[in-house]
Amino acid sequence: MWKENLYQPVEVLTRKHTKFPIDEHQHSFFEMVYVQSGSGSFYVKEGDFKVQQTNYKSHALFLIPPDTVHRFTIDTHCEYIFIRFTPHYAADYLGKQIEQSLYTSLKQCAITLDEKDTTIVRSLFRHIGQEASHTRKYSNYILQQWLNSILVIVAGHFMQENSAEYTSASIEPDKAMYLLQYIQQHIYQPELLKTKALCKKFNMASTYVGQYFKQHFQEDLQQYIIRNRLKIVENLLTDTTMSIKEIAAKMGYTDSCYLVRTFRCHYKMSPLEFRKKQLQQDLS
Repeated sequence: MWKENLYQPVEVLTRKHTKFPIDEHQHSFFEMVYVQSGSGSFYVKEGDFKVQQTNYKSHALFLIPPDTVHRFTIDTHCEYIFIRFTPHYAADYLGKQIEQSLYTSLKQCAITLDEKDTTIVRSLFRHIGQEASHTRKYSNYILQQWLNSILVIVAGHFMQENSAEYTSASIEPDKAMYLLQYIQQHIYQPELLKTKALCKKFNMASTYVGQYFKQHFQEDLQQYIIRNRLKIVENLLTDTTMSIKEIAAKMGYTDSCYLVRTFRCHYKMSPLEFRKKQLQQDLS
């Protein structure tokens, strides 16, 4: 059986099919599938048995975990958006708790969100489709932020459905995921992510907000924010020719010197040394 691999952390594909080109197959990565238009059926196979058989139509959403044998068939012409990402991508950008919750889709790959989240996700996928069709200089970073927002919403859906597995009250996963989504949304605005600002936004005591985040995501709040911001800096260093000063301004650092100190503390090298090292690896 064919098994697809992914050679980058994340990939966005838009496809139009009258007949789905691949029979039963599996991936070594997560694949999120959004049906923009059309209809058909989907199933997961375990051994010789078809499970999770689902008919789909426009706006259907699927999350297929790694190593899941599955197949799409088409009844009427379909337009899809495929978002493929590695488990490491989810863990690195959103945390281990989010990555683990996404594996819940093993139970049911077809996702049914509530009305509010459905509206948000449809809008995000519409933007993703448009951006993927007309790429710009910073398209990769725009797409990444929209993808992260969708993943947070979907992970929140799984956490809510499986709230018995979490120690907090059933309403807590929603609040925790909203905090995470807020951080992702404002990752370029560090002043909004300071402890004092988050306490005011979420009506929490300054001594509790960090404890609350760690309780739900098993990570230190400020380290999580720093790590996410540096991941974006890392991508800007490797994928653009932006200067350190330009990157610092884009990411909301007070000045380029502060960015260099922070980067060196975590990577044991300067941003320019990192860029040079990555370029040498790409050429080798």
